Amino acid sequence: MIKHGDSGTNWLWKFLETLFNYQRGKVTIAITLMALISLTEGVGLLLLVPLLQLVGLDVEGGSLGQIEGLIKVFFSYLGIEPSLATILIIYIFIISFNAYLLRLQTLRSSAIQYQFSSYLRKKLFKHITYSDWLFFVKNKTSDLAHALTYEVERITLGTNQFLSLLASSIVLVVYILFALKLSGFTTGVIFLVGLTLLLILKKKTQSSSKSGFQISESSKDMYSATVKQMEGMKTIKSFQMEEENVSIFSKIADNVSNRYMDAIKSYSDVKFLFDVGSVVILSIIVYMMVALIQISTAELLILLFLFVRMIPRFSVIQRNYQYFINMIPAFKNIMELEERCKDAAEETFTGEDIDFDEEIRISGVEFTYPHEKDITIKNIDLTIKAGSVTALAGPSGAGKSTVADLIMNLIKPGKGEILVDGKKLDGKVTAWRSQIGYVAQDTYLFNDSIAHNLIFANPKSNQDDLWKALRLASADEFVSQLQDGLDTILGDRGVRLSGGERQRLALARALLRKPSLLILDEATSNLDQENENQILKALESLPHDITILIIAHRQSTIKNADIIYLMDQGRIIESGSYEELLKNRKGRFKELFQTL
Repeated sequence: MIKHGDSGTNWLWKFLETLFNYQRGKVTIAITLMALISLTEGVGLLLLVPLLQLVGLDVEGGSLGQIEGLIKVFFSYLGIEPSLATILIIYIFIISFNAYLLRLQTLRSSAIQYQFSSYLRKKLFKHITYSDWLFFVKNKTSDLAHALTYEVERITLGTNQFLSLLASSIVLVVYILFALKLSGFTTGVIFLVGLTLLLILKKKTQSSSKSGFQISESSKDMYSATVKQMEGMKTIKSFQMEEENVSIFSKIADNVSNRYMDAIKSYSDVKFLFDVGSVVILSIIVYMMVALIQISTAELLILLFLFVRMIPRFSVIQRNYQYFINMIPAFKNIMELEERCKDAAEETFTGEDIDFDEEIRISGVEFTYPHEKDITIKNIDLTIKAGSVTALAGPSGAGKSTVADLIMNLIKPGKGEILVDGKKLDGKVTAWRSQIGYVAQDTYLFNDSIAHNLIFANPKSNQDDLWKALRLASADEFVSQLQDGLDTILGDRGVRLSGGERQRLALARALLRKPSLLILDEATSNLDQENENQILKALESLPHDITILIIAHRQSTIKNADIIYLMDQGRIIESGSYEELLKNRKGRFKELFQTL
């Protein structure tokens, strides 16, 4: 949480530094446009002096007289005779030019805020993508999605408020300078009153940072609840939990609403107090100027015009600043998440390729997940021969999938080593994974065409490659019978296909990579016997140069493996062929097999 004082200020300056470092040129152009807008505002104000004179008001003497004299010199230099028509034509030109500059500045500022938010979003997504697997294990996907969407949108709004604050401040300076020229004392009083009001309302302003943090936390909870409730909708309906589901979500949604209302109430309170205080002070000053100072009518009108334009600027600046610092917690969350991703960045391959022609050897490997006391994998040794079919069997929680993660280099062993043809896998992430095809138990398919879901694995593939992979996976027949064939849209997570069809597509996708090693991680555990047989038949027809690692607990899935490693509680307790393991009637494999 951002604390008021140094911590919050540091993050504010960090935001400004990040913004200026990314778009220094564009921000400079935007500020230049703001200055030009302020200049045209000032010229427009100056034109009020001869305009008042032309309608019969006395502008001679004092500050107005000096300004009027300078304007006469300017018109004389241009060879123009001041007249009502001339002044109004120039005024129309100046205001039109001001409006044009304002349009340019609005477009520039919008480009800055949206390009900056896109930059932050892409940078964060890149760091999330390249962080290691354990980072995903430790973090909720909904929190990452929340940061990439909602929090970045808040930064977009905050950037807009900062640029608006900057523009209002520059224009306000012009008004103050002009007003000081007319009446230094009165303008000084107005300026001091404005600053005093800002200081009085400082506590209200500081609460925006706190409310910004609360909004981040409550919206994160809502995002998480939304994802969980939607993903579990089938279970919710099957248990008739709709009413409870709606009630839980409603409470979270109300909490978000309340946090927003707290922030808006703070904004509204500040604006109300500032506006009322300003008009009271302005009225007192007008009375003093008329009754005590006895200022001229022309000067009074211009000062009133200035003060009426100035006072709201203070309020706008105050509001922009509140919205801006309300955004800072979102920026802080994004930056801290990005740093955590960088700290968890996965090593990428920068050296020689790695060949797999002989064997994968796991020697004395141990692994423990962070923040867990029990060792997940305990001193295991196993060998996967190139071109063989190797199976990892055992009860749920035995550590089979963790071994697969170790082999894929998704996680690093705490002890021991993993060798491919005698070479360590350390630092060879990209080179090694390019040789692996992976099929998980819970297949993820995009809500897109079959072709897109396949090409995702190998973008260089052509249509012949797709059909070859489908044939190898025994999926070509059902795909060819679909009305749109490869162009068939699968629906969310492939909902339009059966479980067996999804798994065969997943197998085709893995084979499209032309892998040296194919890993099936409980890929048939959710399938019926017929669909499992189709997958197994497809595996039997694969080229012999593809090494297969099967993780399963079904007899039918593992019985044809060249070697089976039986795991229990993170250890390998038996190994051998299916027939060899069954011969050991006192072995754990025989005991488990009878219950499989």
